[in-house]
Amino acid sequence: MTWKPSPEPNRYDRERVASFTPVRQAIMDLHLPALRYRKLNGILNALEMQIEDGGDSPDVNHHLLEALRENIRHQVGEKRGRAALRAIDTFAQKEAKRWEQVRAGTLPPITLMPQERLEDLIGDGYDLLEARQPIAAMNKWLEAWEQVKQMVTPEMRTVDAFDAAYPGMYQSLSNWCSDLEMELHNAGLNDAVYFAHRASYVNEFLAQFPDEGPDCYVSMLRAKGEALWKMGRQAEAEAVYQALIERYPDEGWGYIGWSDQYYTFRSRTPVYEPAEALLLQAFERPTLKDRSDVLERLVGLYEQWSKPEKRARYAAELEKQRQRHSRHRPLVIPPPANQRPGRNDPCWCGSGKKYKQCHLRSDKKATR
Repeated sequence: MTWKPSPEPNRYDRERVASFTPVRQAIMDLHLPALRYRKLNGILNALEMQIEDGGDSPDVNHHLLEALRENIRHQVGEKRGRAALRAIDTFAQKEAKRWEQVRAGTLPPITLMPQERLEDLIGDGYDLLEARQPIAAMNKWLEAWEQVKQMVTPEMRTVDAFDAAYPGMYQSLSNWCSDLEMELHNAGLNDAVYFAHRASYVNEFLAQFPDEGPDCYVSMLRAKGEALWKMGRQAEAEAVYQALIERYPDEGWGYIGWSDQYYTFRSRTPVYEPAEALLLQAFERPTLKDRSDVLERLVGLYEQWSKPEKRARYAAELEKQRQRHSRHRPLVIPPPANQRPGRNDPCWCGSGKKYKQCHLRSDKKATR
């Protein structure tokens, strides 16, 4: 036969590797001293590496299995090694049937585990984003989100619990879910239906993971309010923002998200008074979080509104805060993309802000 390697060299064939597990266990049950087990383990590892992605050769595997049999006989003899030799024979029979399918061209594709399917969909979406195909990327990611919903169990009440249940994923769910929320907005700029997808996604996310903390709730509900506003459903959007600041009155970004809708680039006709009222409402809270961010918005508002006296008052306070944060701060080099913090972790630059509120967006642009 003409041997051809697997067309999926990076695909881990979990089912095939699992069929080899009884062989490894039977050899472990021989309870050999570590020094004597070393050679057997070397052959076991070679076989497992051969079969894990389908890029192996029947001839090589046959020789490795024969080497394993002979080494067992050498180490413990035929009688004591009977169970291990039987496990090898069982595995070899399964492999023989598999190679018959390979010869006949009837070998079924590798069965994907749910986690593998999810990783494929997420990876495909990132590839499409890099290729500047946001609509196709979001279609992949919405399919990935459906896969997530199938994998969530009732006890997984946070995304961290999901990540703990499915360790080893290339991209943590917490980071990807944030990316999905932001990229649905970007896709909506090309096709408004993705604003509706964004609002629905937020509802589903918070229903799937009800024990998420304030940072996540603020970020997600801001996204829902923004999506509704973009769809012309302003009254519904304002109800979302109102509920948000009532639930988390000390979270500055709830007020910022609402005020932004009135006067920033999101609004064709700026309406400054309600935006000012919201930011001042936030600023008056003594225990407000992200006070410097609220200050930045106030300064920007008054500059755009041509209110130099009010701008000067808040600009002076903002400068004091910046000086306090920047004093003695060392120069920080941006970390590699695979070492960036989570969106709710402190930013790598040392600003004291969360990553999502500091360098997240600029880092994403730099890596595309």
